[in-house]
Amino acid sequence: MTHLVNNLVIENLSLDHINELYKIEEESNPTPWKKETFLQVLENRTLSFVLKKNSTIIGFCIASKLLDECHLQNISVEKAHRTKGIGTYILEILKERAKLFSTKAIFLEVRESNISAINFYKKHEFKEIGKRNNYYKLKIGREDALLMQLLLK
Repeated sequence: MTHLVNNLVIENLSLDHINELYKIEEESNPTPWKKETFLQVLENRTLSFVLKKNSTIIGFCIASKLLDECHLQNISVEKAHRTKGIGTYILEILKERAKLFSTKAIFLEVRESNISAINFYKKHEFKEIGKRNNYYKLKIGREDALLMQLLLK
């Protein structure tokens, strides 16, 4: 699916996108996913997509459907396009896609130390519903994740 809004193009995640996604992931995440991880999610990319501007990926969303739930696994915006509403736009697209697949809620894990992401999700009505101890691997040690949920209307 390709969709054009405000000179932005939405494309379903494909193998052609992996290298660009990886570059964004490296600049966004203290312990970035490996290319192999992106390749593995292609098999279950039900709700995943990229957002392009002038043929360049500026953001992406990796999400899958399991029963009547959507699991948001990774969402990121290229550094130069942050704080411009792109993350909000990506989240709105995901909500619409999740509804089309008859999901009732979106779940995600977020690093306990990632205050800006936690605040972003809270701003978009996600609620903290739990904690996963030692969920994220760090260069040294591990970090807890907050489990958050958004009930879809």
